Amino acid sequence: MPTPYRLEFRTRLDDPAAQREAIDAGFRREGIARGAGPNREDLIMWARLADDPEGPSPRALPDLPGGELTDGVIRVRPLHPDDLDGYYELRSLPEVVASSVPPVAPPRDEVERHFAYAEGRWLAGEAAAMSVVDARSGLFAGQIALYYFQPHHREGMLGFGVLPAFRGRGYARRAVELVTRWALHEARLARVVAGAAADNLASQKTLQAAGFELECRQLGMLPAPGGGRIDAVLYVRRRL
Repeated sequence: MPTPYRLEFRTRLDDPAAQREAIDAGFRREGIARGAGPNREDLIMWARLADDPEGPSPRALPDLPGGELTDGVIRVRPLHPDDLDGYYELRSLPEVVASSVPPVAPPRDEVERHFAYAEGRWLAGEAAAMSVVDARSGLFAGQIALYYFQPHHREGMLGFGVLPAFRGRGYARRAVELVTRWALHEARLARVVAGAAADNLASQKTLQAAGFELECRQLGMLPAPGGGRIDAVLYVRRRL
């Protein structure tokens, strides 16, 4: 019987352990098979060809070294179920909603799905979603995510936020510095960008303090909470 040229494998979107097994076995993610599960849930389609190289399939976004990033004051780690309440609280704050795209508070079940699928999106090289944790108390302080939306240009975009109780301590700047360093040197991105509403001076000061440079003003880039569009400014750090 001839050896098959192509092998296929399917995993659930919320089963990162099985996804890691597929990657370790050299399978490559090809896309989403809609409604392919026994309960009509979507599944991830993986395939391996007979002439694919041996070893694990390549990943665009590696794991954090040692499982987290830290500077002794904060820890940045992948989203953990214990962080869900704090994350939901943060995303529901009026000032955070106003700067979100779209400017709408997410329902609780949407946040739960975000947590369930976060590791899978990281493994797919789409986004690395992380929690910012106070190193001393272990409490959730905020969130930061790197969205790898321009892989052909090796460019990712940062989004971040900190709970009011932890503001004014430089936690956002520290998180931006840690994640940007990882993105440029471990993930080998060429550029990391971050946008902010033109009147969001606090986020702009955070980016400037973390070594980002103003690149341009984006006219009508963001949807406004009350309708219409508002300008944004784009900041960048590059791997030199």
